[in-house]
Amino acid sequence: SPASQNSLSSGINAEYGAAPAGGSGTPAPSTNALFAELNKGAAITSGLKKVSKDQMTHKNPSLRNTSLVREEDLNKNKKAPAPKPAAVAAKKPPKMELTGKKWNVEYQVDNNSMSIDGQVHQVVYAFKCEKSVLTINQKVNSVTLDGCKKMAIIVDDLIASLDVINCQSVKIQVNGTAPIVNIDKTDGCQVFVKKSTGIDTEFVTAKSSEVNVCLVEDSGEYTESSIAEQFVTKYKDGKFVTELYEVVG
Repeated sequence: SPASQNSLSSGINAEYGAAPAGGSGTPAPSTNALFAELNKGAAITSGLKKVSKDQMTHKNPSLRNTSLVREEDLNKNKKAPAPKPAAVAAKKPPKMELTGKKWNVEYQVDNNSMSIDGQVHQVVYAFKCEKSVLTINQKVNSVTLDGCKKMAIIVDDLIASLDVINCQSVKIQVNGTAPIVNIDKTDGCQVFVKKSTGIDTEFVTAKSSEVNVCLVEDSGEYTESSIAEQFVTKYKDGKFVTELYEVVG
């Protein structure tokens, strides 16, 4: 009916922005041309220009470099992500206490007045101490320094061993006897032993550097000797033999 045709035309005109018939503004386009285009169906693309394979960028990679917008142009204005702040380790409170037969000396910093009156069945374990001095009076079973920096230990006598692990710039003074001193993964360790007893001490080192042994005379003077860090391994008599590497010249 005429009313329905007018309603349909009004809807199309409103959708495409055309002014309604009889109103002000530009005249409405003819709907016959629009319906004619829609009725073409798939034939509506027959007028488009065909693109050959050599003109397709996905089949011809060389054409990708001719793009007006280059990938580096897209990325040059991108800001690098801000680095995440390093996590700050929580500072733990210092501790010095006897638990059973074990003295635990931990997280001591700038403390030069620490002293322990030990017993032969006790062990001393110092962990993560810095710029501090620990004096151990009397004979103890063993002493261990683990992860300490610029730490000094003064001990009278040891029954077993003195162990230094993962330390930096530490000093050790043995006033009496120490059967064995083990130094592992440590950079910078100076050991003072009395000449009268220190010549019987065995020093075992592994993955360590700047290790020095000082033999102290009764007069207080001492001679310092460095522990070798370089070795050479050669095949001799049917097996590999490791010897001290000496630089000549």
